[in-house]
Amino acid sequence: MSLDLRPLSIGELFDRAFMLYRRHFWLFVGITAVPGVFALIMTLTQQGLQSAVMVPPGAASQDQAAMDMKVGTIVLLFTGMMVALVIYAVVYVIALGATTFAVSELYVGRPASIARVRGRIGGLILLMLLIALRLAGLGLAAAVAISLAAGAAAVIGAGGGGAAIVGGLAAVVLMIAMGGAALFMMLRYAMAVPSLVLEGLSARNSIRRSIELTRGRMGRVFLLIVCALMVTYAAMILLQGPFVAGALMAGMDTTRGFWLTIVGSVAGTIGGTLTSPFLVIGLALLYYDARIREEGFDVQLALGALDSPADTARV
Repeated sequence: MSLDLRPLSIGELFDRAFMLYRRHFWLFVGITAVPGVFALIMTLTQQGLQSAVMVPPGAASQDQAAMDMKVGTIVLLFTGMMVALVIYAVVYVIALGATTFAVSELYVGRPASIARVRGRIGGLILLMLLIALRLAGLGLAAAVAISLAAGAAAVIGAGGGGAAIVGGLAAVVLMIAMGGAALFMMLRYAMAVPSLVLEGLSARNSIRRSIELTRGRMGRVFLLIVCALMVTYAAMILLQGPFVAGALMAGMDTTRGFWLTIVGSVAGTIGGTLTSPFLVIGLALLYYDARIREEGFDVQLALGALDSPADTARV
């Protein structure tokens, strides 16, 4: 890919993201395949957990030994799913950094290199923890607000039907507000990973940097996320849908339905893995576009390439 650093329209940005993804398909899929394996493990474990908690028709009464075995299986599957979830989160964060590094190298016309992500793993994990804690704090505040609104409505309405309606409306409004606030927060933090891995910032400074770079560009970030999710879910539905339909026709509680569901879950996970790099590629390109527009980053890179080609990705 030739060096062509300039401000991009939203259409040009999507086109360039697809071009990078298509030209280096196996590189990006290879990076995301590792977290995809753990996503598949979680999916299969979840299917096994659902199967374990289902009570077959006519088996309402079971002896104590059978019940103890079922409880033990459920605990084992749940524990395995939680372990896989933690490993998946860590591996996925590493894959995010590696993909961003690869896009950075390809975007400035150099062969892709992801080795330097090893020095950013700790920062990436801390960044994801900080973002998760902020979102969890927002959810907790919303839950408290909903509880207080419901309690106030009950006191005002003396527990009558009007109080229930007011409390329900207040809960719906607060849930919508919480969803909007969470979306706003995620859009503001969308460039935190590129800021951390490409500029070497700390986790907290990467969040501040992302807020700075996304200011006035959250519409673009939103469109990119929507487009990426449409691509991912279209692939998942295309691959998983026929198996889900077959399972419904066969009966979800039958052996054939169970195995069709398993195969469909595997196919859906593969579809998600194949298309997930597009969002990361797009966010990295948005990061560069923001810096080119605001900081003349294209000029910095051009000058850096004349002086020290090996260091241009760290400008």
